Amino acid sequence: MIEEQNPWWLSPGLISENECYKKYQQSKGKWEVELPISLQPYSLNFLFGPRQVGKSTALILLVKKLLEMGYNPKSIFYFACDKLADYKELDEILEEYDKIRRREGVKSSVIILDEVTFPKDWFRSIKHRIDVGKFSNDVLILSGSLSIKAKGETETFPGRRGKGRTLIMLPLPFSQYVKLFGINIPTGDLQFVLDNYTKYVGYLPKLKEVFENYLLTGGFPNAIKDFINEGRVNKTTEEDFISSIISDINKLRRSERFFKLTAKAIVERASSEYSFHTISKDYGIGTVKTAISYVDLMEKLHLMEVVDTMDVNTGLPLHKKLKKFYFIDPFIYHSFTRWTMSKPLDDPKLAEAVTIAHLSRLYEVGYARTNGEVDIIVRRGEEYLGVEVKYGKVREGSKKVLGKVKKFVYVSKDQIGDSIIPIPLFLAMLETPIFVEEAY
Repeated sequence: MIEEQNPWWLSPGLISENECYKKYQQSKGKWEVELPISLQPYSLNFLFGPRQVGKSTALILLVKKLLEMGYNPKSIFYFACDKLADYKELDEILEEYDKIRRREGVKSSVIILDEVTFPKDWFRSIKHRIDVGKFSNDVLILSGSLSIKAKGETETFPGRRGKGRTLIMLPLPFSQYVKLFGINIPTGDLQFVLDNYTKYVGYLPKLKEVFENYLLTGGFPNAIKDFINEGRVNKTTEEDFISSIISDINKLRRSERFFKLTAKAIVERASSEYSFHTISKDYGIGTVKTAISYVDLMEKLHLMEVVDTMDVNTGLPLHKKLKKFYFIDPFIYHSFTRWTMSKPLDDPKLAEAVTIAHLSRLYEVGYARTNGEVDIIVRRGEEYLGVEVKYGKVREGSKKVLGKVKKFVYVSKDQIGDSIIPIPLFLAMLETPIFVEEAY
């Protein structure tokens, strides 16, 4: 069983026999994924991310990179744990590999346990082996369903992380999505975009077309592959995504019905401000406490962002005020819209969700309801920038100051002007990461 999952032990070139690598190689819509984990012993790394975002592919590509760097093939151990029943079976696998590497004289290994959350109480085996020094010269990378975080299981490793990192893998951002369609536009931080967008308006016609694609596929690999191959996203791709989410919900022993109703509330009230009480009362999710718990679950599954009202005079979030709730990717919106039988979002609301999802990977964000709504407030150090998403006509020179928010930029459908940037150009130039680090 171990040898089957590690064909490179016979020859590095046999990594091509790995099923995940085969699919990656055959895909027309593929991109390079550089997994920025710690490779210094000892380190315990965690990799989270939404279902079907490409975590397993990222891990196999890491194996290929390590082989190309000259690592001893037997020092790279990969195992998909989704067929294991419990921590005892996981421990048997780890013990078997330990015997193999001792026999081969391997002193330090990179141990990759994919879908490690499937075995019941998986962390008992890992924690025990850390405590007795079995991994003291190794690099561990544990990935799997987001129930790792949702169940608080990472918290069972205090003081046992070494040089490890906790990474969240998110859907492909628009700045990297455009490269799949042959667009190579300079990218940088928000200030770079604000200072340079007028230089690159020539890219706009093609960017508008690609952005329309992005609003259909989002950044999920299977949806992108469908679109490139067939010009649309297959219903089965959405159904597979929903099935994987339901699997996590069931493993966590949470109510599928309450989860679905919460998803319906977020789809139907997209870009509006409302409260947990509204979710509870209008969608029949029991108490306010129950509504909070299911929104919290969606956040821990990295499906959505909750955006607080911001006090424009202090720059602090007002947690008790109304909030906005956004899914982090168009593909999630489309999948949940079909699942909950809700009315599809129009492009302006979807574009606002995409914009805030990208900015929130880079900055602290909020919104304001003072003298008219400010869609997004971005905090950059001590500076606050207002970002308004306007699909209609933006009046030139329509600037204002609200407390600490001294500057405003308008992102439009296709209008260009002083502090007016078309959304496709804005997001294509905004260098947005696939991986973000989460502290524990």
